[in-house]
Amino acid sequence: MNTFKNALVSLWTKPPKPYPELVKLVSNYDSRRKAAEVLYLGDSVLERISWNDRDKRTLDRMVAGRLAGRKRLLCISHSAYHLKVFYHLLHILKRTRQKPELVIVPINMRSFSPQWDLNPAWQFDEEIDILKKYIETPGMEIPVLGKPVDSVPLTEAEKMMEVKYPFTELNRLGEFHDLIKSNPSTEDEKRRRKKQIYIFHYLHPLSSTHPRLQALPMIMELLRELNIGLLAYVTPINYQGGARFIGEGFIEVMRANIGVARDLIARFHVRDAFHFLDLSEALSSEYFFHADEATEHLNQDGRAQLAEKIANEIFLMGVKKNGVPSL
Repeated sequence: MNTFKNALVSLWTKPPKPYPELVKLVSNYDSRRKAAEVLYLGDSVLERISWNDRDKRTLDRMVAGRLAGRKRLLCISHSAYHLKVFYHLLHILKRTRQKPELVIVPINMRSFSPQWDLNPAWQFDEEIDILKKYIETPGMEIPVLGKPVDSVPLTEAEKMMEVKYPFTELNRLGEFHDLIKSNPSTEDEKRRRKKQIYIFHYLHPLSSTHPRLQALPMIMELLRELNIGLLAYVTPINYQGGARFIGEGFIEVMRANIGVARDLIARFHVRDAFHFLDLSEALSSEYFFHADEATEHLNQDGRAQLAEKIANEIFLMGVKKNGVPSL
């Protein structure tokens, strides 16, 4: 009986496919067919839709719709991808037949927080290793990734890791994780939990030497070498929600962290070829999944607003480059 069940499971289970994001990138830009002029890299912000949305288009599809008839857009996204993964994906373009004219790179400020940065399930070491080997090994077949893991528990050593945040007495990684997993019953406890989540996600002081942030100038140098334009933008944050739970100090620390990223970009700025948008405060709370949303996930109206801003900036870049709208 078990043998029969195993046979059915084997029949119904789809065989694993080679690293999908790399396959998508190579099949487009190493093809003899005309490749997409715009490459949009991203994380779950590009993929998530709200249960209440009538418009089920993802953010990248909305941007593609606004570019329709002018330029084609290829999106490569994965939940929790970050700048370091983006750099290694873009490095593949050094050996492809074709290149995009423009790359869009979101700078998600939460990706620098220990909540994301130190999450063992969101390191993507296997993917980065494959990308490195693919560059180094001409003719290499794209391998299958290991079984994806959505969650990896912290070790005891990781739980005891010290972290420094303003506006909180918590100073251990495990303390934040335990609070997030808690299920408070009173309104005061619920409010405290939400406050600590906002702090954990966004208020860890950012240094210019942060390894993930250091991938940003590497991306800029690479694209300059390949003569590819760059539109980098800070992903919208529910700053109003953060201010409701923490006060104006939330916005002050958030802006200071964004300033670190802005200053780093300014050192590598290439006139007209590289554009930077700080969209962290572009959307009010009503445009997120819910008013107290402590992630960057947007409802249909938020995605539409963001898509319009991105598309308009792309058109502006084309005007500045050629004197006429080319993008």
